[in-house]
Amino acid sequence: MVEHGEEMRGSREDPHRQARAARELPMLLHSMSVFRELFAVLFGCREIGTVVEVGVESGQVSSVYADLGARVYCVEPSPDEGLRAVLDADPRLNLVEEHSPAALDGLPTADLYVLDGDHNYAVVRAELDWIMRNAPDAVVVLHDVLWPSGRRDFYYQPTTLPSGDVHPDTADGPTVWHDDVTPAGFVGRGAFTAAAHAGGERNGVLTAVEDAVAASGGGWRLEIVPAVFGFGVLVRDGAPGAERIFEALRPFTSSSLLATMENNRIALYSRVLQLQYEAVSRADDANRLAEAIAVQQQKIEQLRAELGRATAGAPARPSAAERAAKGRAAGDYVTDVAMHSATWGTFLEPDPALADAEKLHEVLGIPILGGHRADLEAFAGHNTVFDRIAARVGAGGLGYEDQGSNKHYFDLFGRAEAHHQELTRLVDVGVFMGGSSVVLAGCVEPMGLELDLVDVNHAYLQFTYERLRRIFPGAMGRVRMFHGDLPTYVEKVLLEESPVRAMIHHDGAHAFGQVVKDLSALYFARDRVHSLALKGTHLRGDIVHSNFVDAAAYAMFGADVKYEPIGAQFPPDAPVTNPDQWAGNYFLPGRPEGMYIRFGGLDWQYPHRTMTLDAFLPGKAEPQE
Repeated sequence: MVEHGEEMRGSREDPHRQARAARELPMLLHSMSVFRELFAVLFGCREIGTVVEVGVESGQVSSVYADLGARVYCVEPSPDEGLRAVLDADPRLNLVEEHSPAALDGLPTADLYVLDGDHNYAVVRAELDWIMRNAPDAVVVLHDVLWPSGRRDFYYQPTTLPSGDVHPDTADGPTVWHDDVTPAGFVGRGAFTAAAHAGGERNGVLTAVEDAVAASGGGWRLEIVPAVFGFGVLVRDGAPGAERIFEALRPFTSSSLLATMENNRIALYSRVLQLQYEAVSRADDANRLAEAIAVQQQKIEQLRAELGRATAGAPARPSAAERAAKGRAAGDYVTDVAMHSATWGTFLEPDPALADAEKLHEVLGIPILGGHRADLEAFAGHNTVFDRIAARVGAGGLGYEDQGSNKHYFDLFGRAEAHHQELTRLVDVGVFMGGSSVVLAGCVEPMGLELDLVDVNHAYLQFTYERLRRIFPGAMGRVRMFHGDLPTYVEKVLLEESPVRAMIHHDGAHAFGQVVKDLSALYFARDRVHSLALKGTHLRGDIVHSNFVDAAAYAMFGADVKYEPIGAQFPPDAPVTNPDQWAGNYFLPGRPEGMYIRFGGLDWQYPHRTMTLDAFLPGKAEPQE
């Protein structure tokens, strides 16, 4: 064993010795050279005179076997000049420029085979089948039997495998933070691709080992040292030194400490990969943004002129009676209009005709009234993912307005980021022109989440979807549009799909009665809801609108419900604390814009346990003559 005590401890005179040793290591430990002491154990348990090494790094590992007394055959089909020079300089090392397993036929039978070449089922299975037939007394060491290659194929490019041995693959890579591949994951940057899906049959190095052992009729034993992607040792029962080998390796193969440290190592490294990706993306976004500035500046004056004309022609604020009549008509939109659409209660398909629309809001008949836009870049430097979202928010050149403050959007992002490991889905209820949806869509790729957009107005859904497509095109495979209200979404989606663990952002209807219906519907899917972000808890307005979101929350969860305040709290002299000209809406000073409520342990005051979801679903009105 190598003694590291002095190096790790340092001394009073040299307290930085461990730190120097640490910074000399690569960011990602991956080389088989770190297993030198394990190879010393193998050589100490039985005679090993010949080693066949499949997959040669720099020649450093090859010399380890030679230093332990073996003649080494290094199988590497495409060595670079640096590797060739290293191997040529050491007569104990013999370069074999062929692909495995075909190369094995022309080599002496070895005592030790080290398999660290192409990390996929087809190649590893063929190598093991050959060794089990032709060298049954050999020791086989396999690298990368755990994450990421244990249950997912990787293919060096260009691959020589026939198409039947290659799963659908991707340039994206896995991460430990979710189960899908991502461009921010363990990627090959052109050197290799990964199977798009993990698990199943004929997929991954460990799966190949298990199948080879099963096909052999038994008698082969595999033990794994859970470190540096997994060090597997495969030996046939009764082979020379087999029992001694496994007994000597037991402290390593049975170590829960090593397993825990390996899981922590790959988690940290996956996070580093994500941060590196975000840094590059941010730089790319900045370049694209700089290129777009000139175009945007040309449009600014035109937009200002259009806004000026619209403002000049705006009618005077209607009377309270007129606003009340309009409010009653708007309140019937769901039952009188939306539910009569054939798409109600279903997922919408994107409209390809909108892909090139310049004035998308005009095409869809969505007026821009106040023109408010939240300045997300005011929170620059707090989080690299949010910085990326803020830099992209204006991409696509679309006219839009926001309904929330920049603080609300930043806090909403913060809750998703803090709890994303507990979530599978984000749900944005009441999307309007996509203010909150943009922020949530920016979480989809880096956090491995789904996003469902829910609204009673199909025009808002199509606008928001197209806006997201122009900003985060890579996320759109995991974004859906549901035409309906929240109770209908619960009935048709949350209760039908499994498993789901959702964070719901509610910015739909703010009327007390409808909010109670929405939250009551969540009661029936409470085991699938992680948390609720309610927006508009500081909103008031004309009585016909009954804007009392906070009162609805207290009615549902009790006056002492625990929540985290999110969003802005406006001072008394802020203009938004006075009624606006459209619906008389205003914000209560000093009250938070929203509430973030965790669903675990909620004391539901309503609905009663005898009630059913049907009581809260909307009823379609009879068609009007």
